[in-house]
Amino acid sequence: MTKFFLPPCMNFSLAMYRPLLIMLPALLAACGSAPAPRQPLAIEQARVADRDARKALRNGELLRAQHDFATALALQQSLDDTAGAATTMINLATVTHQLHDDEAALAWLDRILLEKERIYPPESLLTAAFRKAVILTDLSRLNEAGPALEPAEKLCGNKCELRFGIDALRARLLLLNGDAGAALALAQAVSKESGAGKEEQANALRVAAAAEEKLARPVSALQHFQAALEMDKALGLGARIGEDLNGMARAASQLGQDQEAAEYSRRAVLVIEADRQSSPR
Repeated sequence: MTKFFLPPCMNFSLAMYRPLLIMLPALLAACGSAPAPRQPLAIEQARVADRDARKALRNGELLRAQHDFATALALQQSLDDTAGAATTMINLATVTHQLHDDEAALAWLDRILLEKERIYPPESLLTAAFRKAVILTDLSRLNEAGPALEPAEKLCGNKCELRFGIDALRARLLLLNGDAGAALALAQAVSKESGAGKEEQANALRVAAAAEEKLARPVSALQHFQAALEMDKALGLGARIGEDLNGMARAASQLGQDQEAAEYSRRAVLVIEADRQSSPR
């Protein structure tokens, strides 16, 4: 039999194409397979509206986020997606709260909490109760905030994702209701929990500092406010930074450190004003 020899250059070319030849059967099989099934139109529209709303919220486009979440909610309700609808109503409460319409935010949360039938998941009820208590506390409606937090505490027990946030808020309510000692103990416990996360640790430190103020311990108060400030700076939370600096100014003033107090106070004014101007509307 006659043997044929390819020149070296041709041998090299075949070697280059060998991986493609090996892959060819799989590629042909893929070409012949059926395309992935598309989602039904309403489901896809709900998913896209929710995705767009979350993106707008991240970008500070609050009115667009509000519109897209409302669109997603209508679609989710038309599909009997009660879990998705509950999450979207909580997100609408978040948006309206950031738009400084707290009554509307509370109304969204109450649509979950006041529903007579048990159609929403327990985790949604827990989150809605916690968010409602936070808003009521911010509004100084303490007689309503405490009872609003209780369902969240019961649903959470000793372990849930919001446990440390719930404890930090309970510590804040204790402080606002005049029990500085109990507030300090609970806030310090949360601030030492690594699992609490930096934001809740900073919240707890701020409560602990304010409790130390009430107990006439300005040295400890200043230390706690300084620790909270470092965390809030790392988190980029302008409004909280302003609170920390104002707290430091009060503590420094109580210690007779008038120059330091004036500097902290001035920094707080600049931070709060800049944060107000840059806040999304």
